[in-house]
Amino acid sequence: MARLVHSVGPALAAVGALAVALVVPPLLSDAVPARVTDLAEGTGITLTASGIGAVHGGDDPANAVFFRVPEPMRRQATGDASVVILKSEDGERRLSVSVTDGITDFATAAPRMLLPLRAAGVAARFDGGVVDEGEFHGLTCELPDKPGGVCAVATSGDVGVTLLATGPTREASLQLIAEVLGSSKAVEA
Repeated sequence: MARLVHSVGPALAAVGALAVALVVPPLLSDAVPARVTDLAEGTGITLTASGIGAVHGGDDPANAVFFRVPEPMRRQATGDASVVILKSEDGERRLSVSVTDGITDFATAAPRMLLPLRAAGVAARFDGGVVDEGEFHGLTCELPDKPGGVCAVATSGDVGVTLLATGPTREASLQLIAEVLGSSKAVEA
């Protein structure tokens, strides 16, 4: 009889653990707010830069980038004030924008601005194109493994931005990058 009591306890604990594993995740999923926010066209976003200039100051007080969302999109939470990920409502177009500060030599910085992409497993290579929209000037690049994949690195003063766009066509992605850069301004956060 003692053996039966000792074997029932662990069995009940196992059943309880299984019940918790099956019941708690859906309850938490319902209780935790969505990590996606719907944004209307024209909504302003400010990204605060990381980098030497953001930490140590310098001659250029700008350490952030402000831009407007070019079309209704959904913002995915990243937990990083220097990065935003946006997706079109139908999921066909995707845009990522990141900002850094302390750019003193763009020719040297441009290839380094692609290093985080490569570290994340994203193939990116310069394609010889240039971008000159609003306050920002830089280079375009391609994402050969992504449909309609285009990227750009650009600078205004000592603030640099890296943009990635995917979509139905390369031209549509380039247009999305141009619209974002055209509305962008280097600002002080």
